[in-house]
Amino acid sequence: MFPVPYQVRDIYNDNVDINIVLENGEVYFGTLFTLQNIKDIMESDSGIYFWSTDMLILNDLSQESISNVIKKLLSDGILNQVFSKIGTVESVFSHLGWNDYSDISSY
Repeated sequence: MFPVPYQVRDIYNDNVDINIVLENGEVYFGTLFTLQNIKDIMESDSGIYFWSTDMLILNDLSQESISNVIKKLLSDGILNQVFSKIGTVESVFSHLGWNDYSDISSY
């Protein structure tokens, strides 16, 4: 899921925050970037450094690519090494009335 609606303007030059919600109710956070986006950020911020927590670089930010990379991280068993666990469905989304994965999966 996306904390804000998916609003990628250029799949080759943008970044997007994501929440990964697992069936066991765990919620992880990450930010996806493209290389071109990092280059543009570096150039506009004087190029001294670039840093982002829970960052993953993708070739493009199409919804298909995002879905494929999340599936790959899960199948490789490294999701918790790439992104940070931020809580459970209940603790992260209780303000929406969501208490478990079934509430999210119907969203």
